[in-house]
Amino acid sequence: MTSENYNEAKSQTVKFNEVGDFIKGTLTGVDKMTKVDQYGKLSTIYTIKGKEGKFLGSTKNEKTGKSTLDKEATIVKEGEEYTMFLTGISVGIMKKVQIGQKFMIKLTELKPTDKGNDAKIKKIFPATDEAGKPVMDAEWIKEQKDDEFESTGY
Repeated sequence: MTSENYNEAKSQTVKFNEVGDFIKGTLTGVDKMTKVDQYGKLSTIYTIKGKEGKFLGSTKNEKTGKSTLDKEATIVKEGEEYTMFLTGISVGIMKKVQIGQKFMIKLTELKPTDKGNDAKIKKIFPATDEAGKPVMDAEWIKEQKDDEFESTGY
């Protein structure tokens, strides 16, 4: 008989709060929210196979609704799956990144707003080769094809 272990699943949501926070990895999925968030925006959800990075996340207090910065930065672990919610101009720029392509996203600036919270300016860097062609994650793409092959039984 096989023993079973039940461990708490923790969120792997990327949240940038300090200039210099970044994640490098492979874009593995894109989904759109169907409901607006608390700011009245529709987010797009990006799934990333991590390569490297670090970010200072935050945790929302369910009772007060306020977020507090984490005490320690999250270090991106290679091969782990992360989720990132983006809105606005970042979504338009992310359209230049293909599923399976390597890329980096970095928080480069915090700009004060008249709403009291800083706007987080993120820059997106799709990986390309010398010829300007997208650098794809061949290993991840092969895994997807192998999974498809196994599921169809061919």
